[in-house]
Parts: sequence; C-alpha cells; structure tokens
Amino acid sequence: MSNDNQFIKTRILAASLIKDGMRIALAHSITGLSWRTLRELWEEIHGADVPPPGRMPCDTPAYIKNGQSSLSLSTVVSVYLSAEKEHRTPTDAFSQAWEIAKLFSVDGKKIDINAAWYAIRDVKAGLLSWSKCRNCKAEHIFDTGTKKPGKCPYCGTTGSKMLEVAQ
Repeated sequence: MSNDNQFIKTRILAASLIKDGMRIALAHSITGLSWRTLRELWEEIHGADVPPPGRMPCDTPAYIKNGQSSLSLSTVVSVYLSAEKEHRTPTDAFSQAWEIAKLFSVDGKKIDINAAWYAIRDVKAGLLSWSKCRNCKAEHIFDTGTKKPGKCPYCGTTGSKMLEVAQ
C-alpha cells in the first residue's frame, strides 16, 4: 500500500475514533497522527465543542466504578484478542473490536471508547487478569486488586481460572 493510501486510511480511522468520542491523546497513540491534525479533525467533527476538560479515568477499574459494564469491556477485549490472533495489527484489531462493541449496550448505556481502549491495554499489560469462567467458559476481565471474589459478568458464577495473555 502506498504512503498516501496509508495516510488516508489512518486519517479516516482517526476521524472515526474522534467521532465516537475518543480523546485526542488516545487517538494519537493509536494512529500516530500529529496532535495538530487530530485537533483539526476534532473541530471538523464536533465544531466549536472542545474536548471534555480534565483528566479522564486512567484505568479500567476506574471506568467500571464510573458505570461502565465489565461485561461490555470483557466482550471488547475478547474480540480484540481474537482479532489479534488472526495476525491483525493492533490498530486493525481495535477497529474490529470497537465496531462490534458499538452494536450493543448494557442497560441502555453505551460503552465508552476510551474505556474500551484502556481495558485492552490493561489486560495486555497484565494490570488486569484475564479469566475463564468455570461455569459458562466465557473469558472476562478480573480485577485482582479488589478484596471481593470476582463474578463472571456473563453468568454471575464466582470463581474463575486465570489465563495468561500474550503481551
């Protein structure tokens, strides 16, 4: 693929991510586009609205405490890991996982694209454990930092087998 085609593809991806609410800092880390280009895209897409001020939660447990569904985040991570195994680039794997995540919501609440990115990052970095439910066999995120026993977000069973995730 030529450099021009790759640049266009990357710019389209960045526009899609920003349209879906991704913060500029995360869009920069995924696409590698300059901050200036991403700010210009933000203005084209959102008009005079500025990106939300202040710090966003910086890890998955913080997003879950703020109302994001561990079921939704687990599904995004699962799709990402499957796409990654198909020898896709991290960017392509995230795009595929995000497109699927946009199709569903839990209790009428849509998943936050920033939370989705952090969930993938945290599992890949080993900051969150990736578990397999003993009952329904679904794989899901598990916060080992909590003092409470974890429950499967899919079936509610307590007690899961920890899995290794390739970095």
